[in-house]
Amino acid sequence: MNKYILMLGVAGVALGSYAAYAGNSATMTVTATIAHDVSLGGVIDLNIGTITINPAGNEEGVVSYNLDGTLKSKSGPVTAATNATPGTFTANIANPSACDGSSYTCGGLSVPDSIDNILGSTGSNYCPLLIVHDSSNKFKVVPTQCFFLNPSQTVAGTHTRTITISYTAS
Repeated sequence: MNKYILMLGVAGVALGSYAAYAGNSATMTVTATIAHDVSLGGVIDLNIGTITINPAGNEEGVVSYNLDGTLKSKSGPVTAATNATPGTFTANIANPSACDGSSYTCGGLSVPDSIDNILGSTGSNYCPLLIVHDSSNKFKVVPTQCFFLNPSQTVAGTHTRTITISYTAS
């Protein structure tokens, strides 16, 4: 019987020690920063081409483009227009085919929604932009249309603006 009492005593001390040990804990915060390497690069500039307008026109003008940059239509005081050469860039994103030309953002990529006053105006001339998947990890930036809301204030010449292509992880 002494052996059983001794064994119970040893078991009780061991269990008590384990319970004391198990109640003794600490916590720690773990932080990790994950960055996406989309490798934005391979940039070729967007060229909207040559647009000829009649500045005496008092109506609004529009030049429309297809997703490949070819001229779709022109109206109002726009008397001539050439095709646009889409800007191109490369990026490694998860679902490139989601960039179907319906938005200025896709897959974390974005460009400005339009180029304002690119058309040499002191008024409200602008060209909305879209991102279009070309192939593999190659994308195009194309204007959908260019609007001349104030042709009489449009200044002749070559006009240049800079846009930023960016990636934001979602």
